[in-house]
Amino acid sequence: MNKCLVLFVEGQTEVEFYKALIKYIRECHAEKKLEHKVIYRNIDGIGGYKKEVNRIFLKEVLPKVEGYQVTVALCYDTDVFGYVQKPKINWKEVEKILKEDGAHKVLHIKAEKSIEDWFLVDKEGIKRFLKLSSDVIPQGSSGYEKLKYLFKKA
Repeated sequence: MNKCLVLFVEGQTEVEFYKALIKYIRECHAEKKLEHKVIYRNIDGIGGYKKEVNRIFLKEVLPKVEGYQVTVALCYDTDVFGYVQKPKINWKEVEKILKEDGAHKVLHIKAEKSIEDWFLVDKEGIKRFLKLSSDVIPQGSSGYEKLKYLFKKA
């Protein structure tokens, strides 16, 4: 059976990140022929998981993957949840609806804090890419702010 991976992400930065990650995984496993169809969908922020995912899955994704076994990955940053008692998104409900609508499996890919914090693990690589000297220190209170600082500096 043909397989499809659908990645729902919060923004364009994440689309580009996951495209590069999937490309890298395919290159590393070229002999295994990882030929899964992959669909990337930007839902423009955490609120899209509440309002948009189900509609997009039913109307835009499923018609393109008829006959495929579909795995959905919900990719999101955990920084928006903090220590709130009642999270903004009921992930079990989102997952339940996707499965009822035809998803074989639903995965949760959680970026601790934000995906920009992941990027900053390689600060030196980012500085080289931006042609900044290694003594430039990213400033800001979040990964997003620090990356924004570096790009403005460049």
